[in-house]
Formats: sequence, structure tokens, C-alpha cells
Amino acid sequence: MPGARGALPGFTRIGLNLLQVDTVVDFDIYVWPEKSELPVLYRSRNLPFDAGNRERLAEGDVSEILIRDDSTGAVNAYVERNLDKIVARPDIPLEEKAKLLYDTSLKIAVDLLDHPETHENLRRSEDLVRNTISYVLLGKDSFHELLALKAYDYRTYTHSVNVCTIGLALAEKVGFSRQTELMDFGVGAIFHDVGKTKIPHEVLTKSGPLSDEEWEQMKLHPIVGLELLAPHIDFPKDSRAIVLQHHERLDGHGYPEGRRGEDIHPFAKVTALVDVFDALTSRRPYKDAVDSYPALQIMKEEVGDHFSDDYFKEFVKLMGE
Repeated sequence: MPGARGALPGFTRIGLNLLQVDTVVDFDIYVWPEKSELPVLYRSRNLPFDAGNRERLAEGDVSEILIRDDSTGAVNAYVERNLDKIVARPDIPLEEKAKLLYDTSLKIAVDLLDHPETHENLRRSEDLVRNTISYVLLGKDSFHELLALKAYDYRTYTHSVNVCTIGLALAEKVGFSRQTELMDFGVGAIFHDVGKTKIPHEVLTKSGPLSDEEWEQMKLHPIVGLELLAPHIDFPKDSRAIVLQHHERLDGHGYPEGRRGEDIHPFAKVTALVDVFDALTSRRPYKDAVDSYPALQIMKEEVGDHFSDDYFKEFVKLMGE
């Protein structure tokens, strides 16, 4: 089949590594033999995929399969269900794991921010964070593979994924190493800007300075975020602190409550740092993206007033490893 052959209308190529042994695959699997003009159905949907199936494909030098374009939704759901298996497999290269994790995270984040109130989406956010923790803890190379995939065009959902993934790496580095701590951090980080979904689009994407009235609207998004998450009575207290406090500053000049110093939750301090880094390094309607090193130079000027000096030093080390 494989890689040298061109694209075929109506079909999409995916890597064989995406299929996990001992799972039910709810989409048709096609292969494209060299001597065939069209793909051939290899295995119908809703059948188990086992080690024998994988071995036969591998013996035929198949590294990619094809799916029909109308099965994309089923494939996305399959990857989400089996992401933990993909992350855990030692035979899948870090780069490939990173791409599957990041692409899946972006798809999930769209649903989370559109419907943050549903219990199912809270559960999905927890699964996503758990898998991201597992990936990040594979080592420093795993973090940099994820960082290389960072979306540089700002959208609320891409920003949420970036802050969650980069933030988890920094949170672990500054000492929040227990699984429960990282879980609470990650869930708060993925939802940190959910309140922006209720800010008028024209305000979020305005190319010029915000008016006083628009700025007051923008400053309400942490409070709005907490209101959107109110249906989840079991939403962790430390996660809520991220949603409410990620725009607070050490000098008390942040919002929405003007907290200062030790009154700001440590998780929120980590999130604030990563939040600004991602904003600086992403293209916005009113500015171009800044490269990582110049962004760190800009942020250095805010250490002590906005950011924790200790956390900033660890962040610089993380980026340079």
C-alpha cells in the first residue's frame, strides 16, 4: 500500500499504530494493495481487532490504513477512548504519541468549552488530563515534542490546551508531583478561560485597544467561568482557584479580586505564567506571535510584580532543557 501512493478522494490515511489490540474498532478498515486500483476492505466495523490482525498487516508491510472520510467522527471517538493505551505503548515514537495526544486534546477542548456544564465533559476533561500527565512524565523529550506542536494561531480552545499541557510540565517541575495535585491542576487549566466563551466575539477579536466598557466585560470572564462550572459540585476547589485567579498579580493589580502575594493560589501563579507565555507566542488579531526567547525576556520584566521569581526560573529551565 503504502506511503508513496497518492491521496484518494473519499478516504483518509491513518497510521497503523492508532489501532489498539483487543479493542472493538467501530469503523471500516481498508488497505490499498500495490496491485489494486482501489482500497480493499480489510475488516468491517464493530469487530474486535486482535494481535493476529496486527501481525498480518505488519507482515504485509502495512504501516498505514485507510478509512472513509465519513468515519472521521468514529475514529476520533476511538482514539479518545484508547488514548491511555497509545500513550503507554513503548513501541510508538514520542513524536507520534505527541501528535495524537495534541490533536485529540484540541478536538475535546472544543466540546468542553462549548458545553462545560455537562457531567460527561467533566469526565472527558479528567481522562484527557490523566493521559497528558502520563505523557509529560515520560521525560523532558516528551514535553518538547508537545511544545513543537503548539498552535500559534490563538483560539480559546487551542490556548486552553496549550496552557494545560505546558502548565502540567511546569507544575510537576516546581514540586506538584502527586497525581491528585496534577489532576486538579490540569482540570483547572483546561477550563481556565471557559468564561471567555460568554464574552462577545467582537470584543475577543478586536484588533485595536478595548474601550473601558469592553475591558470591564473582559475582566469578568474568571467570575463567569466559575458560574459556568457551578453545576459540578465536585469540581475541585484547587481547580476553581485557577479559573478565578489566573489573572491576579503578585502586586495586587490583577483581576477580578485584586489579590496579592500569598493570597493567590500557587496553581493560579503557575497558570498565570504559562497563560502569558502562550498569549505572547500566539498570533492574535492585534499582534504577531513572539518567539519563545523574546517572550521570556518580556516576561522577565514582570517578575516580582506579576510572576513568582521561583516559578519563572523553573520555567526558563524547563524551556531550555
